Amino acid sequence: MPQPRGKNWGLQAALCAAVVAWQAYDIASATEEPRQAVALMQYFVIGSGLVGLVSALVLMAKGKPQ
Repeated sequence: MPQPRGKNWGLQAALCAAVVAWQAYDIASATEEPRQAVALMQYFVIGSGLVGLVSALVLMAKGKPQ
């Protein structure tokens, strides 16, 4: 049986941080107020990115491969 591949938690943390930074920049640099659905989606993406970033950092600190 093949061994499962480990996840690269550092890469996942970097990608989540990039998404959060991109969405925060997009919200901060908006020249007009977006529709409510778009704003909710942006906040959902930021929240999901922060959860992913924190979980990746915790798993990376624990040294778990999966």
